[in-house]
Order: sequence, then C-alpha cells, then structure tokens
Amino acid sequence: MPSPSRRLGRPPRGTEGDVLLRVLDAARVVFLTEGFEAASIDAIAGSAGLSKKTIYARFASKVDLFEAVCVRFIEENVPSIEKVAAEAGSVEERLHRIALAILETVVTPDCIAFRRVMVAEAGRFPEFARALHDFGLARVVPLVERCLEDGVRSGAIAVDDVRHAADAFLGLTIRGFVDRTELGLERPGMTHVKRATLKRSLDFFLRACRP
Repeated sequence: MPSPSRRLGRPPRGTEGDVLLRVLDAARVVFLTEGFEAASIDAIAGSAGLSKKTIYARFASKVDLFEAVCVRFIEENVPSIEKVAAEAGSVEERLHRIALAILETVVTPDCIAFRRVMVAEAGRFPEFARALHDFGLARVVPLVERCLEDGVRSGAIAVDDVRHAADAFLGLTIRGFVDRTELGLERPGMTHVKRATLKRSLDFFLRACRP
C-alpha cells in the first residue's frame, strides 16, 4: 500500500509509460494470486500506488485489464521461442529446440496460473481464450510448420499435411505436460524427467514421419 504521505491520483506528466507498467505489474500479481473473479480494481490500484481513476483512464474494465496483462505476458515470452526457431540445424535439432523453448515457457508457475484463470472464466469471457490463441498459439504453430516444411523439402521427413502434423507434434510433445501441471498432477517448472520425456516424444514423432 502507498504511504500516507503519497498522494494518489493523476501521475505527473512524462511518466505515462511508468504508470502503465506499474498498473500491469500490480494487476498481474493480483490476478494470479486472487483469480479473476476475486481480483478487484481497488486491490490493483492499492498495490500499484495509484487511484482507481488512473486505472480506468487506461482500461475500461477489469476484463480489458486482464487481457492486457495476458498479452504482455505472451509478448514477453514468444520472442525467445521465435529466436530459437530461427536458428539453423537439422529438422530434428530445430524441432527439439522449439519444443524445449515452448515447454520451458508453458510450465512456469505464472503461465500455469494464467491458464487456470482463463479456463475458469472461459465460459463467461471467451475473449480470454481468443487472446491466448491470437497472440500465442497463432504465432507459435507457424514456427513448427515452417520447420516441417523445410524437412519435407530436404527429404528428411515425409508429411502430407503440415498443419495437421504441427498440431500433432505440439499435442505429443507439449500438451500432456501442460494438462498435468494445470491439474496439479505435476509441479510447475522444468525437470530432467520432463526433458527426457520430451526427447522420447520427439523421437516417436520423427519415426512416424520417416520417408
């Protein structure tokens, strides 16, 4: 909470970027700690040391604020996956790097917490799922598709439907980990067991794609 001597309200000129980051940082903590339903703009404003008016001047609703927090989280993580996907190597090496980069992101405590909130609120707010798709999956899946296309052109693999193969690849290597972690059956974070299991899943996928 802000100190009594600190006045809440309109921030000084020239601090707009800092104010926005303070709002998003505070909102992220409150949403992931309390969940979407229990989170309040009052709590977020208090944590950020700002007034509710300052927050509502930037976000029309709690829904808009949560979407902005989600998009920011995705934008912080997807570029590292895109960078790994651009590195040269065999189709096996590239797919392994991509899958590992995705897995290292999606099993973090924050990512699992975001997904739990989205699933809990998906019925009332389908826009949360759309944000996850448009800013996350819609950028990651093409990375796998391009790798598979290069593998087909080089003759390393034989795939008739690249889009379907990319979805199957992610389902085989990533989704099981996410589902089990989201359900609390596995702890968030990477382990040597997850790395080894991912590699076995990749090998299984590539054997199915041999020409």
